[in-house]
Amino acid sequence: MQRGCAFVLALTGIVIAATSSAQQTTSSLEQRFQRLDRNGDGKLSSEELRAPRIFGEMDADGDGFVTLDEARAHLQARRESQRAQELRALGVGPTPRSDSPAFTSIQFARDYEPGTRDGPGQWMGGTETLRLLAHGGKLFASIGYWTDTPYLQPKGDDPWTGAQILVKDSRDAPWRVDAGFGPQYLRVEGMIAATFTTDASGRPLEEPVTLLVASPSSRQASAAWTREDATGEWRRARPLTVRGGIRSFCTHRDRVTGIHHLFAGLRGFIVRGAYDCEAPGELSFAAEPELSGTGRVMAMVEANGVLYAAGGIASDEEQSGGLFRRIDGPKPRWELVWRWPYKLIEDKDESEIMRGLTAVPDPLGGDHEVIIGTCAYPGVVYRIDPAQDHKAVRELDIRQYFAEGWGVEFLAGPCLSAYNRMVPATDPETGEQVHLIGVCVTHPDGADAELRRSAWYLVRHVDATYAHGRVYDPQFPEPNPPAGLGATRTMEMAPWDEREIYAGGYDGAANNRKNHNTAWIYRGTMSPVGPAED
Repeated sequence: MQRGCAFVLALTGIVIAATSSAQQTTSSLEQRFQRLDRNGDGKLSSEELRAPRIFGEMDADGDGFVTLDEARAHLQARRESQRAQELRALGVGPTPRSDSPAFTSIQFARDYEPGTRDGPGQWMGGTETLRLLAHGGKLFASIGYWTDTPYLQPKGDDPWTGAQILVKDSRDAPWRVDAGFGPQYLRVEGMIAATFTTDASGRPLEEPVTLLVASPSSRQASAAWTREDATGEWRRARPLTVRGGIRSFCTHRDRVTGIHHLFAGLRGFIVRGAYDCEAPGELSFAAEPELSGTGRVMAMVEANGVLYAAGGIASDEEQSGGLFRRIDGPKPRWELVWRWPYKLIEDKDESEIMRGLTAVPDPLGGDHEVIIGTCAYPGVVYRIDPAQDHKAVRELDIRQYFAEGWGVEFLAGPCLSAYNRMVPATDPETGEQVHLIGVCVTHPDGADAELRRSAWYLVRHVDATYAHGRVYDPQFPEPNPPAGLGATRTMEMAPWDEREIYAGGYDGAANNRKNHNTAWIYRGTMSPVGPAED
């Protein structure tokens, strides 16, 4: 214990010693690291660094050892945290209002019941609510049927429909089927309200055009579908030349050509599209992908006017995956800027794949945006700073956060996060801006406990501190037995009330991958925050 504490105290001393040079700091850290590394293998075990909490923070790749690089990264994160506190004390940088309970004490009620029919008699079911999205004053939900096996077959009196999109026209309106794409489609994995200011040639449009775009997935050629809002009709755009479901979308206006594009991320590819009023669905896509050879492209984001994409790491070759940025121009290219700690498993997806890329203000007071994203295992929020050559730091260890909050030494079970974008939200009374992050974690209480049956989400404040809330309706105390609500896959602010938040989810991997009518959507209401009592 003395050795571990000494190292932690040494780190703290290095951080506080603001007068020491970077070279002296590095040298001091290396010397202390070498003294602790008793067997000289270049890494610290938990026996050598006997401080479990700090060890967990430093072990970025979760391999059970701390390397010198990981110790340096932890030291830098502590430096930046101290710097942020000092800047805020001087009135520089964002001021957090982390004491607001508005986002952690939301009262939820079940709003959608799978296994029912809508007003016109169309079947509504599903195993997962994959995406909630406000568009045109309505709320849309993409519903998937993954692990509702056997596929393509009815379950008793319940018909097989394939993936659907539901719509809610107003707060008090019931959900109804807006689109059914056919029995061969299992999920609608991507959905975006894409706004275009130019056509495919770069010619400015008289008025911006916004299309609701969705991507039902099947084993056939990839395709996007768009909604004609005037009629409610869904139209299939021309299929892409690559196969596989579209996992992510993002819009970006090329800073050189001026063309406003829609980018689609698939397994191994990024394909560029644009608005084309003459094309089917008013979308046209390039014949060849811009980026290829990666794993699944789960997330894209525009930060500081630059487009970024996270492609799953397919191999040890550098260009096989990581965080890429697009170099705009007539002959665009994608440049690798960072690779997160990863673990390759033969014949399986990379487990640390990055999701939920979101651009947020620099919590250290800079006048630029930084990028946050999460990796599923071991469950980490990373912050990447483009102004620091895309240097990445661990902003939150999600598994450790919930373990400490729930009073256990280690949080067992899955730790997935940010299935979709991190949703910006504003407290209507205080003006505090936060981001809501859906997670899939398992409360340590017994299987029949209320907390075990709940779903959970994180609240990220502007100062990079975190809180959490849960989704549960006491009127329905046993949702989806025996698994409970499971994952919060998606959250969205209501288009008709600034105090309402909708959440949806479930993960088809639960319950031994045998699920039926487990998709859920709950409506949450923020309680007014009254004046403080004397």
